[in-house]
Amino acid sequence: MGVTTTVTSFTINNAGSGYTADPTVTIAPPGTGTQATATATIGRGTNYGKVWMLTALAQTKTGARAMAQLEVASPVIGYASDGGFGLLGPNPTIGQMPNSNNFTANGNDANSCGGTAQPPHPAITGYDDPNASPPTNSVQTITNSLPRPDHYIGAGGTPSVQNGYSSLGETMTTPTGLKSLIDSIHAVASTNGTLYGNNPGSIAHGDATHPVVDYVDGDLTGSDGGYGILVVTGTLSWSGNFSWHGMVLVIGDGIANFGGGGGGTITGTMLVAKIWDSHTTKNLLNSLGSPTFSWNGGGSANFGLSYDHCWSDDLMKSIPFTPAPSTKPLRILSLRLLPY
Repeated sequence: MGVTTTVTSFTINNAGSGYTADPTVTIAPPGTGTQATATATIGRGTNYGKVWMLTALAQTKTGARAMAQLEVASPVIGYASDGGFGLLGPNPTIGQMPNSNNFTANGNDANSCGGTAQPPHPAITGYDDPNASPPTNSVQTITNSLPRPDHYIGAGGTPSVQNGYSSLGETMTTPTGLKSLIDSIHAVASTNGTLYGNNPGSIAHGDATHPVVDYVDGDLTGSDGGYGILVVTGTLSWSGNFSWHGMVLVIGDGIANFGGGGGGTITGTMLVAKIWDSHTTKNLLNSLGSPTFSWNGGGSANFGLSYDHCWSDDLMKSIPFTPAPSTKPLRILSLRLLPY
């Protein structure tokens, strides 16, 4: 008779360093038996950039000298989440929004995995570039569209709607950055066999212990439920009792329409962004376009959007993602002239 041994925990004596890809870990059996293998995941997340000190020295023919020092920083790049629902683009087109007493959008971390909860996020993140000309009014547009503003809770009071321009960084606020994000997810979905064309009849749903990575290159219509990461590059149309635990990324055409009675829920995070002209031609825009969103109807059961880092940030750690290089200049933090 064979003996099955269950490993409940183990200690890593030498974690190594300098990994550029997820390493394979070999688990030796206690005593006799066959060794097992597992894959360790590199810690991923937002790259907050680096700070450099630049020193310049000048000397004239007569011997006069001058020295200047600058501290400069590179922009924030990489995946960053700022709440349960993000409309990433100027002047969003917003249709009907829920008027049901059972609807809630919550930016407070549900923390379903029992780790360290993140600080409160906004229920909805808008996008207003302070340098835009003419100025945009995305946050105000979103706020004005809410029939029940007190049902949007999170950071900053109610309705919890804030500008995410400064907190999301370059990757999450540019077409090239968001394209690099969905490209990395596309690669994983292609390897896993969960890559779909326009309007697939069905997609993989996964479960709480086996989340999926789905990539739909085009439109998706239905009342799907699932666990994991879902990318839709066209229009996402959900109705009824849809339920998704994870990340719903409508990045591409940037159009999402929810409707019909039922208790539709998203636990994790959802982002809607327009980065190109259409999913058929994929010509990237110079800057983010205006996203489109509507949620028409509601049922007797509780429904809505709830931020959960366990079903968003933690899921992204499984995606090998190298963000597109920054195109922005270094930011000057300090400047001083030194006697020499």
